[in-house]
Amino acid sequence: MRVVHLTSSHPPDDVRIFLKECRSLAQAGFEVHLVAPGEGGGLRDGVAIHCFELPAGVRPLRIVRRLWRAWRCARALGPDLCHFHEPELVPVALLLKLGGARLVYDVHEDHLSTVSYSARRSGGRRSGFAALEAVARRTCEAFVAATPAIGRRFPAERTIDLLNYPLSGEFAPSPADGRAADVLYVGSISRPRGLHEMVEAIRSARHPEARLVLVGTFETERLLREAESLPGWERVEHLGRLGRAALGDQLARSRVGLVILHPERNYVESFPTKLFEYMAAGLASIVSDFPFFRELVEPVGCAVFVDPLDPTEVAAAIDDLLADESRAEEMGRRGAAAVRDRLNWERQAPKLVGLYRRLLPEAAA
Repeated sequence: MRVVHLTSSHPPDDVRIFLKECRSLAQAGFEVHLVAPGEGGGLRDGVAIHCFELPAGVRPLRIVRRLWRAWRCARALGPDLCHFHEPELVPVALLLKLGGARLVYDVHEDHLSTVSYSARRSGGRRSGFAALEAVARRTCEAFVAATPAIGRRFPAERTIDLLNYPLSGEFAPSPADGRAADVLYVGSISRPRGLHEMVEAIRSARHPEARLVLVGTFETERLLREAESLPGWERVEHLGRLGRAALGDQLARSRVGLVILHPERNYVESFPTKLFEYMAAGLASIVSDFPFFRELVEPVGCAVFVDPLDPTEVAAAIDDLLADESRAEEMGRRGAAAVRDRLNWERQAPKLVGLYRRLLPEAAA
């Protein structure tokens, strides 16, 4: 039974799609193929990777060409099951279903909420996402949701929650004496993810060696230029997107991790991957004071909760953790233990394998 994971916007080495889902399925004995935009391809960790080139041109034509290339590549593989990762791929998945493929829609985020961040034309985009997901509800055999909040939007009897916990052992705590006064943020960089508050907080921090390290890409070039003009940018280092090994090195050098997401609908019940990676690497974290986040990590004792819209409160939390290294180290140890014992991908993978065995009884037999 041939399984094809299909993405039109994630890279071939995406953490959730390739490192976690595809590799886990290959280890469970499935024939797994990954179709993704990029260059190269080949067999990696038991997964056959097939890349297609991203087209150029104006946006509407670019989208159509991208979907055409994704469909052509996936169709050639003749999948028994197509596991797709973006709502724009619903039409492509339906064409594959006509060829006999069973469909799994992997919902990484609440697209209807996320699109509200855009200014113009957001109403049309919301309607488009709503229509695509309505079609998916009627045609897909199963849904995989990145959070319980997302999962509640899909039929319960066909939906599993597959949380983005880190791979056990990928990031390990390092000795406290090897850490600098680095305050780390990992992920996409945007206003709703706290960009301005992070820069203002590091500007106000009293610790003389404190600096903010940003790992990830800015939402737009314009936002990057705007950030570079902010007071406090002289205490910021932007490293861009890092590979997993380089990210591990930066986590080992840092002392505090930031997750000061704004109180937007898409964030208040999210499972930020960055938070659990900070925990795995033994960092103390500064986290938005949302009830869901408190319920999630307050019992672990690895985080300080702040108003994400108050840079002064964020700066005070940074100073407290940098000044009290023993406290920060103990918080880091508790977080790492929680990831090692229960908040890890290895506890999630059996849910995905079980779903596939139900959808592909021939393969299970």
